[in-house]
This record gives sequence, C-alpha cells and structure tokens, in this order.
Amino acid sequence: MDAFNQDAPNQDGPNSQRFSQAVNRLRSEVDRLVDMAWTRGEEVWGQFKQPEAGCDWSPEIDVVETADSVIVFMNLPGISADQVDITLIGNTLEIAAHVDSLTLQAADRVHKRERPTGTLKRTVPLPISVDYDSAVAQADRGVLKVEMKKSVDKQAHKVRVVQAEPAACSPDPAGV
Repeated sequence: MDAFNQDAPNQDGPNSQRFSQAVNRLRSEVDRLVDMAWTRGEEVWGQFKQPEAGCDWSPEIDVVETADSVIVFMNLPGISADQVDITLIGNTLEIAAHVDSLTLQAADRVHKRERPTGTLKRTVPLPISVDYDSAVAQADRGVLKVEMKKSVDKQAHKVRVVQAEPAACSPDPAGV
C-alpha cells in the first residue's frame, strides 16, 4: 500500500480498472484540446466569439505588419466598396457595412440560410501607430484591403553609437 491510501481496500478490482481507463480518456481528451488550442487557437476561439454589440455578424480578418506599413484584410463577399464605412480612431480601425438580405416572394420558402446579412462591424486594434493620411482601402473580388503606413516616429531606425571621450564618461575625482 502506498502512503496516501493506507486505508484503501485492494486496488486491483474492476472499479480500479474502470477508474484508470476514465483517467486515461480524460488525459487524452485534455491533451487533444491543449494541442488544438496551441496549434489552432485563434480559429477555435473564433467559433466562440460573439459579434460586437449592435451588429449581426463580424467577419474574420488578417492583420499584417510589414517593415513600413500595417495591412488589414477582411473577407466581404457580395459587398461593394460604397457600402463599406472605414474609420481610424487612435490605434483602432473600425469597419462597418450593411448587407441586405434576399428579396423573397410571399410564396418562397428558405430551406437553408447560411450567408450573413444585416449590419456588420469590426473594431481592429492596430499593433502600432499609423499615419492617418496614408490609409488606402481597396475592395477586390470580395476581399477588403486597408493599408496604412506606420507613423514616422514609430518606424524602426538605427541609432549610431559613437565612442565617448574618456573624460566625459568618468567622474571627476577632484569633485568628490
């Protein structure tokens, strides 16, 4: 008997075997969930997220930072450029639009409806400050692309290091 189960009855019975199998199944399921969260975290989390308040749906996005710009891609199939409203506020990009639903006749019956309709809104925090005047948005084949140049003060630049004069770096012994 081990030190923790001194009063426990014999552990070799069928209950012990069922318990071990249940623990192994649980461990296996937790391992699977952790692996899924680790490798596909955003995708899995996206299945649970709720659309923003005041909107009916929230399309998926990609945010890409290049050496000199930030680019946001959003799938907006069936939406023309004049239906999209884009606003930059601080380090946040807001994208809104309205998608009309199907026009149906009184006798028509919808058997399946999966395509989103109604108001969409997506608020995207940007990874770095951008130059508002540089923002350009394009809609092409159902994909919205918003490209913004990084603020000049936020772009990386090299600072040259020079050797200081010895007297400038060492404290004055006479002044102590």
